[in-house]
Amino acid sequence: MNSKMPAIRLIAAAALVFAANAAHAQEPDQSGDGSAAGGGLFSDFDFSWGGFIRPEVAITLGGENPNNQRGNPFNGVATARQPGVPQPVDALGGLLPPFSVPAVGLGDTVTRPITPANNFFNLHLLRVELEGAMKFTPSLKLVGRLRATFDSGNYSDFNPQSVVNADTGGISGGDPTLYGGDPNFFEYQVAGLKRPNPLEIAGPNYLVYFPALFLDYQEGPLNVRIGNQQIAWGQALFFRVLDVVNGLDLRRHLILDSAQEEFADERVPSLALRVNYQLNDEILFDAFVQKFQPTIFGNPNTQYNLIPAQFTVRDNYGQVNDKLSYGLRFKGNFGQWGAQAIFASRYNPDGVFRWNASGVNKNLPNNNPFGLTLNTLYSGIGGLPTTGDILAQTPFEASPGGVYSAAEFCGYAAIVRLNCVTGLNAAINEFEPATGQLLASPVDNYADALRQLDTFFIAGGDGLRGHIAREYFREYNIGGGVSYVVEGEPGSLLDQLIINVESTYTPDRRFTNPSLSRDYIKEGNLVSALVMEKYQRFSNTIPATYMVLQYMHRTKDDIFGRSLKGYGGSDTREAQGVKGGSDYVVFAFQQPFPQAIWRIDFASLYDVRGGLLLQPGIRWKPNGNITADINYTYINGRVYGNPNNNALSTIGFADEITFRVGYQF
Repeated sequence: MNSKMPAIRLIAAAALVFAANAAHAQEPDQSGDGSAAGGGLFSDFDFSWGGFIRPEVAITLGGENPNNQRGNPFNGVATARQPGVPQPVDALGGLLPPFSVPAVGLGDTVTRPITPANNFFNLHLLRVELEGAMKFTPSLKLVGRLRATFDSGNYSDFNPQSVVNADTGGISGGDPTLYGGDPNFFEYQVAGLKRPNPLEIAGPNYLVYFPALFLDYQEGPLNVRIGNQQIAWGQALFFRVLDVVNGLDLRRHLILDSAQEEFADERVPSLALRVNYQLNDEILFDAFVQKFQPTIFGNPNTQYNLIPAQFTVRDNYGQVNDKLSYGLRFKGNFGQWGAQAIFASRYNPDGVFRWNASGVNKNLPNNNPFGLTLNTLYSGIGGLPTTGDILAQTPFEASPGGVYSAAEFCGYAAIVRLNCVTGLNAAINEFEPATGQLLASPVDNYADALRQLDTFFIAGGDGLRGHIAREYFREYNIGGGVSYVVEGEPGSLLDQLIINVESTYTPDRRFTNPSLSRDYIKEGNLVSALVMEKYQRFSNTIPATYMVLQYMHRTKDDIFGRSLKGYGGSDTREAQGVKGGSDYVVFAFQQPFPQAIWRIDFASLYDVRGGLLLQPGIRWKPNGNITADINYTYINGRVYGNPNNNALSTIGFADEITFRVGYQF
């Protein structure tokens, strides 16, 4: 077999062979005259199915998403811009550092020309889910789950036509279905791929896919699953220590569903072969090989988008969509003790980001002295390039809806944990000679960076849009855990307390460089967690309360996988990074009431550098068919200190109340 055979064909072929062999193994013995000794091949055939329909609504209690055009805090705000002299000289004619001297009289004030949004809803989805199982033999069945979601899109949406003007036109770069029209809530667009997720059909307002569609074969201690599936190795709330197999789908509701659901709706399914074998009463062997599928971020200008819409992203998943990830786990239970060990070779589903050439050939406008000067130097006459020819080789395009000032550029760099000074230098150094032709030069301090940035944002007329690329690399995850069940006085807080300690080490993990350089950060990362959980009965009149307390430490990144070297920036200084790793504490409980009609949920996540998430909720289930949930999500990334020193300020806009009413059939 060709080793470069696409993963989807390889796994599909294995599924057909496996199904045929499994069915053959169930055939009854044949008598001498050729008649069947028993019933037909599928005499045990059975089919069962069910499902639910559920509207989901989230009402915003916070501000607008700053990553979207209409949530940008610079909208409608007059912002001063002070350009600098590209190559100043002193009184004796000596050269001074580039942009170290202000260009006197050429500064201006800019107002970002986009109307702020005023959303009432963060979310209004209609979800339908069908689940079924088709049993062919006592050992072989087909399991499927079909999920469909629809979002009508009635939000304060950004209209790209609203920024079109006579000087720079409209937004030119990127996929027009993402950057040139109404917000696209569900289509995952990848350069060169028509359907990045094989078993998914999506449009701007709808998504239909199979979270599960696999053949399941169970024979004694052996269980084999082949097909589209999710593989969950972890059970912690918010934390993913050993849960390294699948990426997350953040398009619908980010990670803001009820914490007790443990990413069940977010894990990205993948075509996979999974084998479980119970070696003996104590030890389970678990292995998988799967087609690599990446984490899916929300699209620009959608409600839970995490990538600032001033930047155009080229997703290079198409370069690795035929790659396989694989891994194995041993899990054992020995009385009060338990242990597990994992190994996974995978492509990091989150990917890493870098500056990318825009490829947009659009001249600087002549409505400002800097653009006019550069267009005069590069007129396109006599073999000279135009400024559009040159800009196409840099990470920028002269289009509206981008960054309009140095204050905006550096403010957003801090928000997304990047460094605006080294980011500017990487955009210049890695795209020479084009950037040098435009008189750009590396700088060594924050003030000079501000002047150079303002110079080129003025030259762009309506600012500049940035271009970045997303890439993926293989990594190796090595992990393990130990658990212990405490035996104490019956009914006491310690009795039946389950204590888990888990760690995963990834040598040479690649992180996005805070400069967005193609020279990615590469270093080992250790993630460890302590989890204590138990059921405790406080009264004979109500069921037991489930409680869990967790602590996690990460040595090189935050809970979202971003390097800590991009932390510490602000509106007035570049990122300094933080040392000592990152630390998080979770406490949650679940309290059902008699007959399970009512249930109270609570979850909290605390970032010790000043971030807090609280999520109380109530579930009402009056009968077997109807379930109603209300969850309040409170996020404060400014408990104390610099908000750009904790992870939760990233999603601080998402304070909301979520309502879900489901009918099960």
